[in-house]
Amino acid sequence: MRTAWLRSAKLLCALALLACSGDKSRARESTSAPEGGVAPQAEAPVEARESAEPKPAAPFRVATYNGGLAMGVLKYVDERAEPLINALAEQPVDLLCVQEFWLEEHWQKLVAATSGNLPRTFRLPPGHEDGGCTRQETDPLVACAAQSCAGLTQHALLPCLLQSCASKLTSLSPDCFNCLSANPRKGPDELARACLRAQTKSAAGARPPARAGGAAAVEVYSGASGTAVLTNAEILERDSLILPSAIDRRAVLYTRLSPPSVGELHVFCTHLTANMEGVPHPRNTSWQKDQSAQIDALLAYVDQKTDGRGATLLLGDLNTGPAIAPSISARLPAHYNRLLARGFVNPYASQEDAKCTYCFDNPLDGGKGTRGLLIDHVLLRGFEGDASGAQIMRSNLTFEAGKKKVKSGFSDHYGLLVTLSRRDS
Repeated sequence: MRTAWLRSAKLLCALALLACSGDKSRARESTSAPEGGVAPQAEAPVEARESAEPKPAAPFRVATYNGGLAMGVLKYVDERAEPLINALAEQPVDLLCVQEFWLEEHWQKLVAATSGNLPRTFRLPPGHEDGGCTRQETDPLVACAAQSCAGLTQHALLPCLLQSCASKLTSLSPDCFNCLSANPRKGPDELARACLRAQTKSAAGARPPARAGGAAAVEVYSGASGTAVLTNAEILERDSLILPSAIDRRAVLYTRLSPPSVGELHVFCTHLTANMEGVPHPRNTSWQKDQSAQIDALLAYVDQKTDGRGATLLLGDLNTGPAIAPSISARLPAHYNRLLARGFVNPYASQEDAKCTYCFDNPLDGGKGTRGLLIDHVLLRGFEGDASGAQIMRSNLTFEAGKKKVKSGFSDHYGLLVTLSRRDS
């Protein structure tokens, strides 16, 4: 969870995040159907019919994975991205819900790498791309960064700015914040110049859309949610819900699928706000209340789309989870229990071999500690069949960074795969 607060803190700092443009890889779905019916088949010999046994339907494999590709927040994004995407593309999955694929370049590489097995995709475009600052806003921030954070790299810059320049960040207007948070590869002075230019160019143009109630949207990564769905199943319906959030765009992606092996599924893919202890909330409330409001909206949306019927999957980094002895600590367990109280079950958490998905010994997060959190989930409701879970993307990788060899996790999270199988009737 330490990287969770860094992640949204980076959002707060406005220097870590970038725009993700719309889904350019629309579903490559087959819509052709035979005309004129099916040609009659010759009847098989009785002996053949009696000896033939029906083949069991193939299981449907569902996975969630937080890639941790938060440029400017987590270390080694450039070094991790390509091996991460290649390894993820090799996983035996039929439905994948990903989080923290913030940058368009990473998303397009994932689409290309998985196009053979997961050709249908769903991802929201960013909420906005414009914005601008006044010199009265940028000059104090740039001066503070130069004095207190000079020479720091991207992943070290955020904690410094939060500690030394927090008042300069929180005083930015939404338009300025959105612009400054659009490019994670630039430093404060470069961003300030770019956003002043952007203001000049768009002074007579339209501003980013306001939120309900008239307040301008404060969203990092130019309003990208970082969340997407990839699948090889037929997508019957797509929809989405933007969740209430303080500084970043949180969304629920809904797809209604029809995999032949398990029947129709209602799928909800999301990434809820973390409880960022120690990070000031920009609206003088709490991150815990933000997540609670998101769960309220999420559960209402699930009921709206399903009408309480049908097999339903809720998956993603939910930033809440149970305590499981001996080594998994709870994270906002009351929120997690609210999901169970609405009929969801967690097949992986009930297994004896359940492990943390956000683990304190992950080398990307310092590699210290023996405990962790189980906050990445595939929850089921109304599914009449068997389900078993296993972790994916748990191995480490080694690469060269500068002049040193680095051992790292692919992400600060491990992935989770749940295999669904219909019971014989």
